[in-house]
Amino acid sequence: MIPMKPTRLLVTILLCIYCSIAQAQNFTTKKKGLFAYSISLSDYSFFKRAKDSSLGYALGKQDLFRSGSTSFGIMVSYWKGLNAHIDLSGTLGGTFSNFPAGFVKGDSIGQANFSTHLDALLHFRALKEKARINPFLTGGIGIGYFAKELAVYAPVGTGLQFNFNGGGYVFLQAQWRMPLTTGINNDYMFYSVGFAQRGTLTKKEKKEKVKKAIPVKETAAKEPDTDADGVPDALDNCPTEKGTVKGCPDADGDYIADKDDKCKDIAGVYRYDGCPVPDTDGDGLNDEIDKCITEKGSKENHGCPLPDADGDGVLDSDDTCPGIPGTAANKGCPLPVAEGAELIAISADAMSYRINFDFDRAILLPDAFKVLRQIVDILKTDNSLQISIAGHADNFGTDAGNMQVSADRAKIATDYFLSYNIAANRIRSAYYGASRPIDNVQQWRNRRVEITISKK
Repeated sequence: MIPMKPTRLLVTILLCIYCSIAQAQNFTTKKKGLFAYSISLSDYSFFKRAKDSSLGYALGKQDLFRSGSTSFGIMVSYWKGLNAHIDLSGTLGGTFSNFPAGFVKGDSIGQANFSTHLDALLHFRALKEKARINPFLTGGIGIGYFAKELAVYAPVGTGLQFNFNGGGYVFLQAQWRMPLTTGINNDYMFYSVGFAQRGTLTKKEKKEKVKKAIPVKETAAKEPDTDADGVPDALDNCPTEKGTVKGCPDADGDYIADKDDKCKDIAGVYRYDGCPVPDTDGDGLNDEIDKCITEKGSKENHGCPLPDADGDGVLDSDDTCPGIPGTAANKGCPLPVAEGAELIAISADAMSYRINFDFDRAILLPDAFKVLRQIVDILKTDNSLQISIAGHADNFGTDAGNMQVSADRAKIATDYFLSYNIAANRIRSAYYGASRPIDNVQQWRNRRVEITISKK
């Protein structure tokens, strides 16, 4: 059991009395609880400075934010309204503490440590909940773990609650924390700023709010309510039909009475007489956000059709050759496409690909086989197509050597097509050595063969 300080036992008893009084209040005004997230600052030296010197000295001391002295922390709290003026909160927090000498029991030199605390507090608000700025007094009990020492303390203090539209709250607090046990030797000050946001209403709660907004007067026993919907006939716009919107039915639950709703079975909005916002072109974007309301388009293009620059009927997003008219079967290109191959040139009746070689060699690489095989398949599907093969080299070595390796590269590509029974009269071959480079810096790109498929 943690030993209590006799001089402060009375504080704990008073706090228990406060809790008992709060629990005995009328709970008809209590609200749902909410979580608050805060940052804190602890001043462990304030009361010792005041005791050793004076309160004026303690207030004037400017070392609270000095490196090695600051003690910041974070915490999460759960607030619950007990009645119109009293809130109960529970808090779990942690502080990166810099303790002065003598603050923690048995510590004569001071130390830095991470401390944790758990508090139960009552907050007595001066004004009603809806006040924009609401001062309050705080009292309660807490337990903390201070550098391996456990201590019970009594927090008392004051604060301000700021209320914002939309259910947001900001809490500013200052507390005097008095130890009730011997784990810590001195009182200390604790400051915090927190934020909380109340959740939005559910559909059921919104309906209840609408019902409460109906200006229904207390009806005497003699006031008739023909449809028994809770709205007297004198105030009921539909006295013979049970309803929820000023006494009228609302089949689609959009808070627009059926008699005023042009779309009774579909939830809508007032500005369209109870109907949903229209989507004229039926592309899934309503007219209020659709930039092309009469043309069916895509969400990524704000409701407008995606572009087709070459006008071939294949959208640019799907067109492999967006600048040259083609066909959908050829993915927007004038000729069939070799998948995964590097397409280096396109015209209305020709497409060119490139395969690369190792330094000073004329041996086909694995990637080249994939490209060449696809070109073979293209040639076999259309006998009107022919190919031109051009061999090239980098600028290393002699002109004669470069000319020879470019000729060898053109020949091995030609032999590949001949081996698949592509007629020789459909193949034209040439070689250029290093005379036609495509990159003067990255010479590996010049070790290549260019293959052009074209129509006769």
